[in-house]
Formats: sequence, C-alpha cells, structure tokens
Amino acid sequence: MASRSTSKSKKRASKHAPPTKKRSLSAGVQWALIFGVGALIIGAIVFAGIRDAVDDGGEGVVTATAFDLPALGDDDNPDNRVRLADFRGTPTVVNFFASWCVECDRELPAFRDTAESLAGQVDFIFVNTNETGNWESMVERNGIGDFTLAKDIQGTRRNGLYRSLRGTGGMPMTAFYDADGNLLDVALAVFDEGSLRTRMSALGMI
Repeated sequence: MASRSTSKSKKRASKHAPPTKKRSLSAGVQWALIFGVGALIIGAIVFAGIRDAVDDGGEGVVTATAFDLPALGDDDNPDNRVRLADFRGTPTVVNFFASWCVECDRELPAFRDTAESLAGQVDFIFVNTNETGNWESMVERNGIGDFTLAKDIQGTRRNGLYRSLRGTGGMPMTAFYDADGNLLDVALAVFDEGSLRTRMSALGMI
C-alpha cells in the first residue's frame, strides 16, 4: 500500500509541475513586449522632435498648399515674404535647389528660359532648401536672380516645405500648382525645357 501511495504522489507531482518549455516561452513573450513598448516610446520621442523642429521658430507651419517663406537674400526685411496665396489666379511652378546639387545647376537654365517665355501665364518660384553652402553663386550663374526667390524654413535642416512635399533627401524637386493653389504634381526629376513644358501641358497649366 505504501509503495502504491508513493507512486500516486509522484504522478500528481509530475502532473502539476509547470513545464520548463512553457515557462521559457512566457519569458520570451515578456521580453518581446518590453522591446515593443520601448520601440514605441523611442518612436514617439523621435516624432515629437521632428514635429517640434517643423513648428518652432514662430514662423508658422509650412504646408504643401499654404506655404509662407521669407524672401531669399533679404534677411534684413522679415516682412518680405513669398506666399503661395499671393500667386492665386496663375498656375505656379516651385523649383527647389541647393548649392551642392549638381543636377539642380544643370536644369536651372531650362527653368529660367521657360519662366521668361511664359511670363504672365505661369509664375515660377525658386526655393533654396537643404542648403549647406553658398547659394548666391548658383543664382547668379543661372540668371534666376530676377525671379521670385524664397528660403525654405523649419524642418530638420531648413527644409520644411521640401519635407511637406514628401522630399526625403533627393534633388532636384519641382512642385506644380494650379491657379487656385491646388497641388497638381511633385516631380523628383531633372527637366530640360522640352520635358518641363510637356509636364506642364499634361497638367493643364499651359
């Protein structure tokens, strides 16, 4: 009788002992949750930092369809602004450039010539963004100094408008707006005069 009772006790003990494998899986799930929560917290911090970088400075939020930028090269006159709203009534082309962008340098003469030939029909705005050097020589070299020039603001590197148009680092980039200020298209491409006119025609701008 004693041995039978001992045998039953061993079986009960064996039956109720928690399996080692299940305990290990449970620990793995816990660690996964910890890492997941940590990733969410880090992501929230990064997002908040980017958001604050875009909104700071008291310059107003830059959006793709309601930008308000300071005029390029006129830092002494903060009231000299370039606002999309001021170009209502005429289709508008916004071309982004930076001194380090070789392809921007290559396409700017085509934009200049197209802007000159379509004066009164289409407005052109040249926006200096993601700048790390001296933009003045590029403006002078390509003869765009008499057109509307603006300086991008906010963002992660003075590129708030560029980023609002989903720019992620590549350039050149051009945005096309209709006469009501509606965004028609954003092109991350190099244009010559022919391809620029073709794109504008396809968008109903000319």
